Amino acid sequence: MELVIWVVFETICVLAHLLMSMIPVSDPVWVWTLSAYSQVFITLISIYIFRSYLCKEPALCSLGRKELKYCVWAAVIGVGICLGHRALLLFFWDFVEKSLRDIGGVSISNNAVFVNTLPGILYTALLGPATEDIFYRGVIFHVARQRWGNLYAVLISSLLFAIWHLNGVQFISALFMGVIIGYAVILTDNVYIGVVIHVVNNAFSLFNGAVLNKLWDFEGSFAFAPIGIGILLLVFGILMLQRETRKVAWRISAEKEQ
Repeated sequence: MELVIWVVFETICVLAHLLMSMIPVSDPVWVWTLSAYSQVFITLISIYIFRSYLCKEPALCSLGRKELKYCVWAAVIGVGICLGHRALLLFFWDFVEKSLRDIGGVSISNNAVFVNTLPGILYTALLGPATEDIFYRGVIFHVARQRWGNLYAVLISSLLFAIWHLNGVQFISALFMGVIIGYAVILTDNVYIGVVIHVVNNAFSLFNGAVLNKLWDFEGSFAFAPIGIGILLLVFGILMLQRETRKVAWRISAEKEQ
């Protein structure tokens, strides 16, 4: 069922993209804006329809007081993924270079202009990752988990999420992030923790590109220091999230025994 959901969703997205391309707009920034925000609208509609009719538990868990610490460590994980995932790109550098050539310089340039506008920042740092993650972890993951369990749900939602990005560079990073987010959702049983990770990852990526990359002054053997920092943050964030979920589980168990 999860594959059917994804194919239907993808088909609607392609049709919407074709309709957007028929609008006579010459400014590439507006082309990207129309495409991005139509994607947000379609994703929101898809979330509502699929969760209403296919999920046994229609309501998504909310973020309460006990989840606030989860959010802190989810934010640390998001930053860790942003910096640390570059280690994977180094292992597949030839594939990355080919993918960048396939995307094309014009497309990359237009996207760079778009993400430097207010609509682009809002979409890239918040609306895009939030809606994507609720769909992939709140619908695809949820439906797959109901039928086949946690491991399959993590793998299939991550794989489909990676394929959806339609280029090799983002495929690697999205697959990596999808697995981490899936594990975090299993730990906390809350899809919004995945949203926090995804939003922080994207927002920090923009901040890193606009500010920190100009401040990093690592050379020689220290050139990969940001990657090392990212991996440390990622591991630390996951361990602390595990610790917090164990504490909450123990507290709930103790309250039931009283």
